[in-house]
Amino acid sequence: MRLAFVSPLPPLATGVADYAADLLPTLSRGHEIDVFHAQDDVETSRLPAGTPVRPASELVERHRLRPYDLALYQMGNGRPHDFVYDLLSRLPGLLVLHDLVLHHARAAQFLESEPVRAWGRDPSSRAAREAARGPLDAWRAELEYSYPGRGERLSAVHLGTVGDLLPYAYPLFRIPVEASRAVAVHNAFMAEAIHAEVPAAHVMQVPMPAAAAPSDPRATRALRARLGFGADDVVVGSFGLLTAEKRVETVARAVGRAAARDRRIRLLLAGPVADPARLDAALDRLGVRGLTVATGRVPLADLPAHVDAADVVAHLRYPTARETSAALLRVLAQGRATIVSDLAHQADLPEDAVVRVDATDEEGGLVRAILRLAADPAARSRLGRAAADHVRRAHAPTRVRAAWEDALERARGLPAPRPGGWPAHWPRP
Repeated sequence: MRLAFVSPLPPLATGVADYAADLLPTLSRGHEIDVFHAQDDVETSRLPAGTPVRPASELVERHRLRPYDLALYQMGNGRPHDFVYDLLSRLPGLLVLHDLVLHHARAAQFLESEPVRAWGRDPSSRAAREAARGPLDAWRAELEYSYPGRGERLSAVHLGTVGDLLPYAYPLFRIPVEASRAVAVHNAFMAEAIHAEVPAAHVMQVPMPAAAAPSDPRATRALRARLGFGADDVVVGSFGLLTAEKRVETVARAVGRAAARDRRIRLLLAGPVADPARLDAALDRLGVRGLTVATGRVPLADLPAHVDAADVVAHLRYPTARETSAALLRVLAQGRATIVSDLAHQADLPEDAVVRVDATDEEGGLVRAILRLAADPAARSRLGRAAADHVRRAHAPTRVRAAWEDALERARGLPAPRPGGWPAHWPRP
């Protein structure tokens, strides 16, 4: 099959870029693939050798000259995916939806456009207000199409209030789903939510590529020593992009409370920090600076060793876009005892493979879980083995490949959707 693979790519600091690098080797066996992107630099060494890498602006013309059997779009709730919106409805294909909630990033395309920003700098200017009308009206039109009768009110509330929870209740995925031949997701919750809002959608659940990296106990001990952790310390780790949604401050408070009762407990924060100044201030305010090592962004090749250096992993999430977390799968694959938020879209994680904490008692539940696991190395080992076993079974390369082959064949056989009543600014096939 001749495929157009449209996605952010490494070295962009987005999980979907890393996901693309993990998935492409699986798809490249038996398929001819052109990869399309919209970034200045691509880390081609992480892609299959010889894979053509092209600007996204060439996709439609290349398809006209030599048609692709299927376009494969990677879509998430982040600005690196902006360019995908201009293509997925012009050449309908298989949409891989990484986040159920797309509203934050999609709204930002309009609200952070230069005309709207210019009006924000000079709100009394009639000319600036008129120039901003176009992008603001387009955003309202998408809201109204997806949520009939509520578009005007939703836009007014979004613009007139402080906070970021509203978009989670109105995920704004309807048009991307309707514009696609089929949609692939990575958990059952997302599949059911899409069907509930777009009953005619063809939705398929596919496993995410995930595998353990080789582990060297001597290297792990050496890394722990370099990071300043003692042999008897119990290290609680948090990995991936360290945003407010990862509940970093909650984890830090919980570690501080747990360490007051068990002085061996330490905190390892390994990953890019969305707001370094805020994190530094929080660690000082919470009195856990002396217990914490924050590494910043860790090269992907070195990340497994850092995961192995943790005795317990705290992987919380709230609010959530209902995504399947690649960062979580990596720590489970490494056999770490892991504490997660008890969320519906993570129901496919086996009960014996993780410890769940109720979001309504997040900090207290985390403190109790940390203390329990710190005091019981055997329980940590049991959890870690069950976690690694789950990833080996559910995300085995043979299973991933078979699911993707089935998804590609099914999507290729489906007709291109008709535009229907989409807002005028949406590109047509």
